[in-house]
Amino acid sequence: MTMSPPEAVAEYSKGPDDGGGLAQAVPAVLAGGALFGSLLLIVAEFTTLFEIQTATQHTPIKSVGTGWHHSYALIPVAALAAFMAFGLWRTQSPWTLLTLGGLGALALAIALVVDLPDAHASGVIGSFATGLLTASAVPQTGLYMETLGAAVLIVVAGWGLLLRR
Repeated sequence: MTMSPPEAVAEYSKGPDDGGGLAQAVPAVLAGGALFGSLLLIVAEFTTLFEIQTATQHTPIKSVGTGWHHSYALIPVAALAAFMAFGLWRTQSPWTLLTLGGLGALALAIALVVDLPDAHASGVIGSFATGLLTASAVPQTGLYMETLGAAVLIVVAGWGLLLRR
């Protein structure tokens, strides 16, 4: 009876080395980041986008909600991003990452093209009967949250594409 040397014995129970737990944790971390970005977009829809203040008073005359300002356009974007986060966790598909990046770019475009100009606007309000006042819009939490949520989705997509095997 011949014995084979110990280095010749194959260990089949371990399977191939795939980088350990880190390779399994990356999709979960990316999916968590995508869920966080979509949560930021949803919460931003129900916060104040900007307040209008006059030069003589520092109390706001009017406040405008984020969702109301762009007809709650980020709700379907955030819902689709949350769905894509689940798909990212399950499949790790590059198309899922590209879709998340596109959704982040769409949310960023809404924030920068639709909301930002009005959040930094200034001008004259009132009428000759009530009096004319110089007023300006002051950005509030909603603008920053929707921009951060969009940026998180774009960063998650970018890191996911860079970390693909």
